[in-house]
Amino acid sequence: MFMFCTEFIFDGISSKEYDLLICSFDGNKSGSATAGSNIEFITFKAPNSNKWVRTGSNYNEQLIFTFQVCKYNCNSAENKPLSERELAFIMRWLVRKEYKYLRFIQEGYENIYYNCQINAEKYEIAGQCYGLTLTVTCDAPFGWSEPMHAAISSSTTSTIKLYDSSDEIGITFPTIEILSKSGTPKSPQDITIYNDMTEVEMLIKNCVANEHIMIRDRMIESSEYTDKHSTLSDDFNWKWLSIGNTFDNRVNEITVTGNCNIDLYWRVPRKAVI
Repeated sequence: MFMFCTEFIFDGISSKEYDLLICSFDGNKSGSATAGSNIEFITFKAPNSNKWVRTGSNYNEQLIFTFQVCKYNCNSAENKPLSERELAFIMRWLVRKEYKYLRFIQEGYENIYYNCQINAEKYEIAGQCYGLTLTVTCDAPFGWSEPMHAAISSSTTSTIKLYDSSDEIGITFPTIEILSKSGTPKSPQDITIYNDMTEVEMLIKNCVANEHIMIRDRMIESSEYTDKHSTLSDDFNWKWLSIGNTFDNRVNEITVTGNCNIDLYWRVPRKAVI
């Protein structure tokens, strides 16, 4: 059994709280993994042609990898089996029905988060459980960065620049919280958010003072929807603000028009496998 003395954190709880560290039962440091970067290309070949034309592409698998853990003290050469009670607490912590964030306290991985579900298989010697083999299934073909945040305060118009550090060329949709600071039902204001990188302008008409608007997972809701802003579905242009990059450009210049405060929250893809 090879010991790494490496800590991991799942759902904000450290493995050290359960006296668990990463190990290898067969002495091999590398666990089995898929990089999660296999892309399926959709192609078309016209009759009497020798050329295939790409009409689309997408990732066709989630990121999946395994690693092993055991009960171990780095200051001691003694390995102890897990009791049934300890195992029950560990399984309650690790095996969930929903996705939770996993990260490894290891050089190069400190700021990579895997949003995942975990399945656990016991590793037994002479009928006693000395550790677990954990299979991690992520919600995407990659991991994610640490949470990112940007605040924008505008009285009339305000512009900020955001750098997209994503390892994936494309766009990410942030969670957006908007606080309208002016406007009445008789004289409301319009709020626009434009990103010149993506050339998309998001528009919300007829906003009123102290109205809170939340945009998450490409859904929009307002604190005033049942009162002063019941026409929100008609007042929104259904264009979603995103943060993006191309191969040559990572700078997003975002311009806000309107009297409001805006908070953006997001994570970007990180292509790394444990």
